[in-house]
Amino acid sequence: MDSSVEASAAPRATRRSPGSAASSPVRRFAALSVLTLMVFALGTVLIAERIARQQALDEARARGAGVANRLAAPLVNDEVRRGAPESSDQLDLVMRNRMADGSMSHYKIWDEQGRIIWSDHAQLRGRQFDLEADVRTLFGTRDVTAEVSDLSREENVEERGEGELLEVYAGSFDADGNPIVVEAYFPVERMEDDARTLVVAFVPLVLASLTLFLAVVLWLAVSMSRRVARAERERTRATRQALLAADVERRRIADQLHDGVIQDLAGLGYVLSSVTRKLPNDGDVGAVRSTIEHATGLIQHDTAMLRSMMTDIYPPDLREDGLRLAVEHLAQTEAREGALEVHLEIHPELTLSHDAGRLAYRVVREGLRNVVKHAHARHVDVEIATEHPDGVVVRVVDDGIGPGTRPGWSPEGHLGLRLLRDTLDDFGGELQVGQADPTGFSLVARFPAQLVVT
Repeated sequence: MDSSVEASAAPRATRRSPGSAASSPVRRFAALSVLTLMVFALGTVLIAERIARQQALDEARARGAGVANRLAAPLVNDEVRRGAPESSDQLDLVMRNRMADGSMSHYKIWDEQGRIIWSDHAQLRGRQFDLEADVRTLFGTRDVTAEVSDLSREENVEERGEGELLEVYAGSFDADGNPIVVEAYFPVERMEDDARTLVVAFVPLVLASLTLFLAVVLWLAVSMSRRVARAERERTRATRQALLAADVERRRIADQLHDGVIQDLAGLGYVLSSVTRKLPNDGDVGAVRSTIEHATGLIQHDTAMLRSMMTDIYPPDLREDGLRLAVEHLAQTEAREGALEVHLEIHPELTLSHDAGRLAYRVVREGLRNVVKHAHARHVDVEIATEHPDGVVVRVVDDGIGPGTRPGWSPEGHLGLRLLRDTLDDFGGELQVGQADPTGFSLVARFPAQLVVT
């Protein structure tokens, strides 16, 4: 297949890098830390409210047991059960005194049949209701249960307009030894006051501790970030120095090739050509002439190879048109060597710094050489384009055998690709290699378009 290079400058749509608007790691860390602090604050408030609720229920159980065993139960006897006014008045007086000081809202006294022996609501006295199973189990014991009541049961019709109340059921025994259950209601204001007290006392302490911890962690994060940035700058300077040293060495080698070996070989080729023209074609002289012509051809071929190598070692200015000409020359050379058809596409609005141009040239060179050596391809696409306002992407994609079908091949084992990946990492870029679609090998490099190594 004839080798060829097709150059194109067709415009392509640019794409904004998804990471171009990302905040710095320290800012992301700070934002997440503040969000975590808010979550902890909310959790602390909820825990404080839960603790206050539990404390209020425990206190209500104790108060309910005291009302049942020390006040109500000793005043309940057969006369109270029958509704005798004299006996009922004393019970009513004692319980209403407790209600008058605000420590209790309502009360009921139940017998085992579910009948209300006594209540602060006179209309409920003597009425019978179905008791819940957990209330029935309290008869014959001194156990106590407490909950925040929703006042939805039938016997709570008189209390429904008062909102939530702490509802306590306390088992006890009346003056005659009969089992009873005293139902008492306590206001929730005290529970809410306890919750506020806990929040005021506990939450600021927790938030202050977390804020202090966050400040220390952020200080450490900023300090580490500055150290990393300083290390990156030092590594970049070292890389720059290495590149400059390599650049000087390449220039020295190119000068020696151009002014020494290439000039000598070119002069030798002219001399041999001149000698060949003066020799006759007959007899033994004809054989010498043929040998000299063959040697002349080898010298001319090696001279051309050295000139190409010199350009490869130290290419011309790689900005704007210089990059296009250098890449086209490189593509033509590799196309001839690998019998490839190379399609070259360079974005018409591409603007690269000198360092970015050199890096783009190196990516194309490494990609094309990888194709020639390993891919067994017939066609390769080379693209250099802007990907977002501050970046450039270089793609080298062939139609040969993919990486999965190359015995023993891996990017880690390929020295040229490893070196190229490390170089891109040093300059804030990335290298992606892998299977092309549908077949072949894909090499994609991304890095800053205005890269300046300082």
